Amino acid sequence: MQYSDNSQQAAEYLRQAVPLMVKYKIPPHPLNYALWYTYVTHKLPRLNQDLDQTIKKYGTCPAGLETKLFRSHLISQELGETEKLQAALISVATGLNHSAELAVESTNDFTQLLQESLQALHEADEAPVLETIAQSLYNHTVKVSEATSHFQQRISDAQKEIKRLQEELNATRHDAYTDALTHLYNRRFFDETLIRVCNSTPKPLLALIMLDIDHFKKLNDTYGHMLGDKVLQCLGQIIKEECQESADGVRFGGEEFVILVYEHSQENALALAERIRHKIQAIRVKHKASNSIISSITASFGITIQQAFDVPERMLERVDQALYQAKNTGRNKVVCI
Repeated sequence: MQYSDNSQQAAEYLRQAVPLMVKYKIPPHPLNYALWYTYVTHKLPRLNQDLDQTIKKYGTCPAGLETKLFRSHLISQELGETEKLQAALISVATGLNHSAELAVESTNDFTQLLQESLQALHEADEAPVLETIAQSLYNHTVKVSEATSHFQQRISDAQKEIKRLQEELNATRHDAYTDALTHLYNRRFFDETLIRVCNSTPKPLLALIMLDIDHFKKLNDTYGHMLGDKVLQCLGQIIKEECQESADGVRFGGEEFVILVYEHSQENALALAERIRHKIQAIRVKHKASNSIISSITASFGITIQQAFDVPERMLERVDQALYQAKNTGRNKVVCI
């Protein structure tokens, strides 16, 4: 499911969705936000129909059903694109196989003809017979040549088609793991990567940096969501510039970001966080309506290092605690736990 709503429209949809979630006692996590956000947009009538039936039956949306609805309605399009690419690759492979069979068949026929012709040549004693054998050899040589040429062309075409499909697949995979606004990685990428790293043996050295823009809600309320989006984009660009090697920047949600820092010590992670913190302080965004420059933008940071028996939830708890401390001891600072 692709969302192209502007920030004002998105905010309005969210204002409609949240009361419904409260009314029906829906747990406030990202999956449910996505479900009910899409519900109030009325962009997927089948989703609305299924949700209405679920609410009518249960008075809420049970955990198992919410996951099922999410998979069947919101990510079905993404899966559909993958299935289309798979079908296209199968079609290319089938075509190649058919061309190969024709080429092999022509070659086998020609081999048999050569054997028969050799036998006939040994036995032939008249010119007309030799002429007939020569003509037959010529005709079959042309046939084999055409089949081989066709097969070579088919291989060339298939290589181009496979390259195109591979590019489409890479683009689909990139979109599935990319935040549309900031072009950083998204929460899905973060969750899958953290699980994989925590399950690795031996465990690689991993640091988590979590940052949150200070007073972002006030910024949005004062200057509007469009300016807020500009700030998020600026921050995304800063993180991307600083995460060139051995680090991945992620938009965790809203104004929260996470950086996965691989094979680096706490000191390295702290230095990275401080560089980003100083760059954020230098952000200048123009507010067109008032023709003023907004410059009082800061962020708070929390850092934690992966421990021997860490699971994703434990790491997230620690880094969230570190961020909480930074927020509650003055903001615009970095705290390590």
